[in-house]
Amino acid sequence: MKEDISFFPEIKTILIAGLLLSISILSLSCKSVASYRDPNNPIEERVEDLVSRMTLEEKISQMSHLAPAIDRLGVSAYEPTSGETFEEEQREDKLITSENPKPWEDWENWPEGACQDGGWWNEALHGVARSGEATVFPQAIGLGSTWNPELIKRMTSAVSDEARVYNKVSGKKLTYWSPTINMLRDPRWGRFEEAYSEDPYLMSRMAVAFVKGFQGEDEKYLKAVATVKHFVANNSEFNRHTGSSDISERNLREYYLPAFKAAIIEGGCFSVMGAYNALNGVPCCANKGLMTDILRKDWGFKGYVVSDCGAISDIVHGHKYETDPEKAVALAVDAGTDLECETCETEQFMYDKYLPGAVEKGYISEGVIDKAVTRLFRARFKLGEFDPDEMDPYSSIPVEKLVCREHAELALDAAKETMVLLKNENHILPLKKESIDSVAVIGPNADEARFGGYSGTPPFSVTPLEGIEEKAGDDVKVRFAKGCELSDDDKSGFSEAVKLASESDAAVVVVGSSLEIANESLDRSELGLPGVQEELIQAVYEANPNTVVVLVNGMPLAINWTAKNVPAILEAWYPGQSGGTAIADVLFGDYNPGGKLPVTFYKSVEQLPVLDDYDITKGRTYWYFAGEPLYPFGYGLSYTDFEYSNIATSSKTFDIFKDKALTVSADIENIGDYDGDEVVQLYIKDVKSTFTQPKKKLRAFKRIHLPAGGKKTVSFMLAKEDFSFWHPDSNCWAVETGEFKLMVGSSSEDIRETITILIPGD
Repeated sequence: MKEDISFFPEIKTILIAGLLLSISILSLSCKSVASYRDPNNPIEERVEDLVSRMTLEEKISQMSHLAPAIDRLGVSAYEPTSGETFEEEQREDKLITSENPKPWEDWENWPEGACQDGGWWNEALHGVARSGEATVFPQAIGLGSTWNPELIKRMTSAVSDEARVYNKVSGKKLTYWSPTINMLRDPRWGRFEEAYSEDPYLMSRMAVAFVKGFQGEDEKYLKAVATVKHFVANNSEFNRHTGSSDISERNLREYYLPAFKAAIIEGGCFSVMGAYNALNGVPCCANKGLMTDILRKDWGFKGYVVSDCGAISDIVHGHKYETDPEKAVALAVDAGTDLECETCETEQFMYDKYLPGAVEKGYISEGVIDKAVTRLFRARFKLGEFDPDEMDPYSSIPVEKLVCREHAELALDAAKETMVLLKNENHILPLKKESIDSVAVIGPNADEARFGGYSGTPPFSVTPLEGIEEKAGDDVKVRFAKGCELSDDDKSGFSEAVKLASESDAAVVVVGSSLEIANESLDRSELGLPGVQEELIQAVYEANPNTVVVLVNGMPLAINWTAKNVPAILEAWYPGQSGGTAIADVLFGDYNPGGKLPVTFYKSVEQLPVLDDYDITKGRTYWYFAGEPLYPFGYGLSYTDFEYSNIATSSKTFDIFKDKALTVSADIENIGDYDGDEVVQLYIKDVKSTFTQPKKKLRAFKRIHLPAGGKKTVSFMLAKEDFSFWHPDSNCWAVETGEFKLMVGSSSEDIRETITILIPGD
């Protein structure tokens, strides 16, 4: 029997009231979910919503590299980890969960002078640094010698895998201040080892590869954040906090900016570090022309800018550009420097201290601060910090990726590709086990694993001596003598070294540099081998002419006597955790070296202008250097020989108003007895220009592998931009009409094939 509910008015009233209450509760519940907490909302909307809920004090607190939590909004602290290392079997136990939170150190109450990195500040120049065990790849200058951007991309993808593991197991943040892409215009610079090349095109290719590999290429999320540094023209340590890099607009646009531009526009880099130095008198971190006009307006940069550590303080205390600290911090934030990295030099936490007063006095508006904080949180949202793990494709990277076999093999492959054979007279290399019974391994870097600056802690390391011993096995007797230290004048170890050399079939002398020779805050004044190392080479060579020199170093060295007299020289740079194995593979012929110099080797400092002269037209780099180098840019030998032929272009003319591209091709043949790699290099020269132009400019390259007897046609595509220069009168990019030489070769001075094309006028 169906009952009529109208007979029960009380029930009807109760039901309606309950329904209205349910609707009310549902509505209230929907309203209580903040937009920034909903992972399905667009990131821009979420970031704007979150920042709008912050007080001015909370916003300013987020603009330091160590940022506190905002508990009421559910924003976690951006702070350092404990720095604990962990073993394989411990990793699962150290995963951070809501039930197992990290016992963070109270960094806000550290004593004076106890600053450290962490939070926004993390390093990954050639592997995750200062965190515990991590795969250590070759230093950047060596990676530049590979001329292989795809290898760099694979390497940085591996590095950011390990960064993700550290984020998972110890809460280490995912914002990293790498890579260094300052131009290597002078080998005396203390940080020369940290970057890739003196050439802006090669540097730009490496920068783009680094960023893409490190950040990942997901449309929504970042795997980690790369920070290109130091923006811009930062190449001298002795005046790092006070100096001004004075540069013409043309030099700036053509030489110092292209790698940064490529990293932003092509690579999608999400962070830029402002340099210590001033640019034409204006500190970079307070330079609105750089940070706003060029970076954000011209290049469309959407990420955040961080100061170099202490650079905000330098505006006041170093450059004395603005001595009122409240006005100084206002200038920096208004220019576009969103985040301050503090240090223990002079004064720290400038934003925290002085931005509140700057707002109160009207030096800067809260709206400008909103923009800075928005940029910072945009990065944190894109790193997946506010979303469930299942939405972030990178959160599933397993902890087993840390120091895994795959990464170790990649580090070894990279080390082998960095090797540059500088000399091989009479084919003394490779050493053949069937021809020698004994090798003397000598030198201060022979039994050392040199990694270079900003290195991590490898799971293992192989010194050159260990690599040679392993390679020699039971077939060849290996004996070692240090001979001397890196940088003192003590020759007391020479006699033992000479004795071993004289009693051996071959001698391998491993010399070079270390971080005590050149480093951050420590420029060099000379280019020669430090101490008595070259005298050690001379003594060993006199005892045994069958001598090979291996350089383990972070900058070009003026090894004039060695280059003239010793029959074989191998440049190994700082080759990473497997460097000794890679060196031995090359010495004994298990790997044919194919690296090329990414920089010029000069004969002496007399060939160079003073270190803080940034005008490259005064004889700097292969672009403008008029002297005779010890070894030219792009140079490197092989155990085999390559023949170039049949250069051709798709057209004899290139109309920049009609033609989109010009194709250049050449045939490369391996005419020797070994399989090997060749780096085919394409240079352009404006034959006759109204303005001073470089001698030649690298515009394309490819590293190719050819078996003995193999042949390949290599093609390059050139666009209008490849022929352009910055017009000093019009202040814009321009292309002159007339003839251009296209040169294909094995180095900047070993040009094998040349063809001329015409760019017609209107």
